[in-house]
Amino acid sequence: MSCSQWLEIVVVVLGLLYIVLIAMEVRAGWIAGVIGSALFVVSNIYQHLYMDMVLNSYYVVAGIYGWYIWGKKGQGTELPVSNIPKQLFAVLLAGSAVLTVAFGYGLSLFTNNSLPYLDAGVTILSFLATWMSTRKYIENWLLWLVADPLAVILYYYKGGVFYPMLFAIYTGMAAYGYLCWRKHMKNGI
Repeated sequence: MSCSQWLEIVVVVLGLLYIVLIAMEVRAGWIAGVIGSALFVVSNIYQHLYMDMVLNSYYVVAGIYGWYIWGKKGQGTELPVSNIPKQLFAVLLAGSAVLTVAFGYGLSLFTNNSLPYLDAGVTILSFLATWMSTRKYIENWLLWLVADPLAVILYYYKGGVFYPMLFAIYTGMAAYGYLCWRKHMKNGI
């Protein structure tokens, strides 16, 4: 097995640990996410996925932020699962569409990325979904249900062996996470 395949395996294991713990609202999931994302940056460089490299660098920072926010006590309670305000969500989605087109176009002009718009779209949606995760907005899982299948396609075409499987599992876990968080919202947890 090559070094890049071993790296993929480690990233996949840490990614699965991250998603399971976050779906269960376990704060330690952010630590697995930070380590896995830092290793993923290295892999992205080899695959010429520059937007994904930026995204995984962001995941490192967002993971530290998520770990902090989820552990912060406010008036004796943890951050609850909630809905994102509808107007804010609409603005963020519109902005994401504009950024996807802009970054995709830039990547097509200035890099050797063979899937510039797909790379940009997965990245922008993932940025937004991750931020929403740190705030415990339940709709983050719905964005993952779009971004993760697109990532399966992206990594499949880039020759990934384990990454497409990881993102296929992430898709299922996004549905699971949504159901868990919705149950918590209904029960007032």
